[in-house]
Amino acid sequence: MTEYSKVYSAFLARILEDEWGDWDVLSDAEEDWQELLDMAIARFKFPRVSLEKTAGGFVGDLKTPEIQILASFMKCEWLSRNLLTWENVKVQYDERDFSQANLIDKLTKLLDGERKEAKELESIYYRSIDGKPYKYSNLAGGS
Repeated sequence: MTEYSKVYSAFLARILEDEWGDWDVLSDAEEDWQELLDMAIARFKFPRVSLEKTAGGFVGDLKTPEIQILASFMKCEWLSRNLLTWENVKVQYDERDFSQANLIDKLTKLLDGERKEAKELESIYYRSIDGKPYKYSNLAGGS
């Protein structure tokens, strides 16, 4: 079994700002992290371990690659949420301030880069087993 805190720690290590620092109750922050984790699980296509959840953690024993992929997808969801805040979007409709549009463009490119990194981690994960390349010759009947 893998506790959620391992994935949360990996996620928090990937972000620069802790938006939950001002929250009064840690359980509220953990509920938010759980929502981000649920979104990340939906994006992780073919994990080799069970991502079935219990009250305290995952049923499966997640290793570093699975934890890092989930943390990366959590960061993508977090960035997307922060990028699409009303404060960022409303300026597009209220003003003709190109600096704000430039900021949103840069943030969108940052999000695209994070998504690309998450997909790359996932791709590496699919092509290897226990850190070793998969023997594709086995698919052709080789040994």
